[in-house]
Amino acid sequence: MTTGTSEPKGAPAPVRPRPTAPPVYRGTSKMAQAHARSWGLDDVIDAVFFAFAAGAALWLAWLVIGAGWHLTPWVVLAGIAFWGLLAYLAIPRVHQVLTWLYVPDYFIGRTRTPDGLLGDPVNLALLGHEEDLHEAMRSAGWVRADPITPRSGWRIIVSSLLRRSYPCAPVSTLQLFGRAQDVAYQKQVEGNPSQRHHVRLWHTPANWVLPGGRAVDWLAAATYDRAVGLSALTLQVTHKIDADIDVERDYVVDDIRWACPAAGLEVWPDFFTSYHDKNGGGDRVITDGDLYVLDLHDIVPDSEHTVELSRARAIDARASRRRPGQLLIALGLIALLLGARVGSMIGAAEALSTVIEALSTNITDLDEIADAAATMSAAVGLASLGLTLVVVALGWASWNGHPRSRTALLAVLTLNILTDMSQVGALGVRHADAWVLITSALAVLALLALTARPVQRWERSRKAERLAARQAARVGQQAARAR
Repeated sequence: MTTGTSEPKGAPAPVRPRPTAPPVYRGTSKMAQAHARSWGLDDVIDAVFFAFAAGAALWLAWLVIGAGWHLTPWVVLAGIAFWGLLAYLAIPRVHQVLTWLYVPDYFIGRTRTPDGLLGDPVNLALLGHEEDLHEAMRSAGWVRADPITPRSGWRIIVSSLLRRSYPCAPVSTLQLFGRAQDVAYQKQVEGNPSQRHHVRLWHTPANWVLPGGRAVDWLAAATYDRAVGLSALTLQVTHKIDADIDVERDYVVDDIRWACPAAGLEVWPDFFTSYHDKNGGGDRVITDGDLYVLDLHDIVPDSEHTVELSRARAIDARASRRRPGQLLIALGLIALLLGARVGSMIGAAEALSTVIEALSTNITDLDEIADAAATMSAAVGLASLGLTLVVVALGWASWNGHPRSRTALLAVLTLNILTDMSQVGALGVRHADAWVLITSALAVLALLALTARPVQRWERSRKAERLAARQAARVGQQAARAR
């Protein structure tokens, strides 16, 4: 490929004059200038529950394997459950906590997985509007990937198992600038769902510039899926990428320039350090560190593709407003846990009532005993009803996007887990029965689902929408009064 090359153009290097007096140290707040992450009370509370959920997942895995050895018919199932909890819940959550502490939260030319691990390298930049981008990709035969929904997730599972073509299959989430990719395009290879060219793209924030001072509109990570397999780091089923990501970068650039002669190209040699590493899925990646910058400003969007883009935007908007699957799972698990707890309380009350009736054979005042038993049963029933109504109200409010209700549910789940922990600590893990395992598993799984970042982001976005609507209503009322 023959390309023109140019170095990134930035402002001239500043000149520091020679000092005319002894230097005096004056501290500056570079952190404030860099717009450091601000923390509110809700952020601190969410972080505490998020970290506690990681520890609770590890504790549950220990409880399962510790109690399972004594349930001899279920030893194999206990081992499988231990592996599943460890690989799919505990380790990913621990990754999220630890990587939040040590992985840089600024641009280093690498994406991040939802678990916080370093993902695919950024190897492509683009100039132009989304309409220009869509026209270029569609003209080259690429299709826009579907958003991740329960329906699209099921379709990609079926297509992978049955080896059916799914040209617009969703791609896994990678994060840049603290958010998932804005859009992804792909091109399937001969109808094989296991192999595809794909590129994830992020729109750069306002007034953001690359190192060196050059601004671009989009950053992208282009990789080639060569097969489906198990991740070496998470043991989850995922696509495996080809190690030489520069080949896919060159393919994307050549494909667009062949289909759209108006597309321009600049090559910034050695923009990043050339290296070889592993991505978040454990796949090896190799890159020369060159950054290719495609200029799409001169591309004229086709009306058909513009209409297609409008439909895609509407689908993405509906998907972004859809309640995350973790929220539905969490509320379902909480319902099961509530039923188990209420059943346990009623069962304990009935057992105590039976004991009292048995002892009453030696007591002359049977009416008093009967009244005491009835009073106790009524108290337990009212307490169970009150607990049920409170949890149902909190669950309904969380379903409608109220963050404080979610925080209250997190507190209820934490209290349940701490109660089970104290019981296991007092009796020993060897004496933990199936009932403790069930209630602990329900509480921990619900806590993990309810503290998931998609749930947090969705509820906060709904809260922001309500506040914006109220503000707009106030402004409208004030304008009406002024008339």
